[in-house]
Amino acid sequence: MLANQTTVRLLAALLGVVLLAPLAACATAAEGKPAATPAPPFANAYAAPGDTGERVPLSYYLHRAWVQLTRDLSTTLLPATVPLDAKDLEGHRFAVAWLGHATLLVHAGSTWILIDPALFTYVGPVWGFGPARLTDLPLAPEDLPHIDVVLISHDHHDHLDLPSVRHLAEQPGGPPRFLVGRGLRTWLEENVAAPVEELDWYERRTIGEVDLTFVPAQHSSGRSLGNKNVTLWGGWVVGLEEQRFYFPGDTAYVEQLFKDIHARVGEIQLAAIPIGAYTPREWMRFEHLDPDEAVRAHLDLGAIRSFGVHWATFQLGDEAPYQPALDLARATASRSVEGFGTVAIGRIVDVPASRITQSMRGVP
Repeated sequence: MLANQTTVRLLAALLGVVLLAPLAACATAAEGKPAATPAPPFANAYAAPGDTGERVPLSYYLHRAWVQLTRDLSTTLLPATVPLDAKDLEGHRFAVAWLGHATLLVHAGSTWILIDPALFTYVGPVWGFGPARLTDLPLAPEDLPHIDVVLISHDHHDHLDLPSVRHLAEQPGGPPRFLVGRGLRTWLEENVAAPVEELDWYERRTIGEVDLTFVPAQHSSGRSLGNKNVTLWGGWVVGLEEQRFYFPGDTAYVEQLFKDIHARVGEIQLAAIPIGAYTPREWMRFEHLDPDEAVRAHLDLGAIRSFGVHWATFQLGDEAPYQPALDLARATASRSVEGFGTVAIGRIVDVPASRITQSMRGVP
């Protein structure tokens, strides 16, 4: 009986990770200008020399399934999780709490924003299969405040989780407003009963006192192998008066990308930069930042403060769950960079004042 149960668990894990192949797949990057959005199927705005479009083989997913099945969580080093009370976050004028992976809860003025919600145990196209959560949410999904706006960076399952967005659409008081990249409205309207607006790169929306800008990222899209890059991917800049918070979504490193974003939107005071799912490097380097590249992106952006996300919650890369934090510490030390590190899941991080405001206050 035990052998049969193990076989079933293995098959379930295998099915889940194989179905998740689009998470690490991408079409070949193409030449383009960052100010213009290409027509579908979409392409990256910056050329990526050496990118043939080839990604991880099936054997990689079989390996990931085996690691997930056999992992002993009692001996696995993971980031700390601290309980989050939304009432505490509400007391901060402009602040962010990391909920794990790429999910971020933002309180800006009187507006509640949730980015890339993944609120349950698994992420994948089939409920109960796929990468399993390694760390707990810092608050239960039903304890979230009433979300006004949901921002989606792209349609990969670990960033656009169907059970999570359906849960939000059914929240008491009415569904949130969804802002997504071009081409994604139809899928959301067919699967989620909520208002949806599509944006191109550098297109903006103002909701109350909050300014929201969809910016380019160097990545891909597709919820299955049959719909590659037919929806637009990107990152988000959330602005409140002179302060800005930036989340890149999933992205590879392109120096000009981050410098262009800084030039177009202005000073970034706080950034949540992905640092995980970067190995095997020969494939992942065209999709995801490694920790050293994340530090370079922090410098290119001129951000006052950054913290790492997209690590240790759902293990999508070959590195150990806690390895990104160790590699980030080495990268910041080797480059003598301050203001970039990791935070506990659930920790509230305030968006700093602008450098001009800090100077006026006499802050060194």
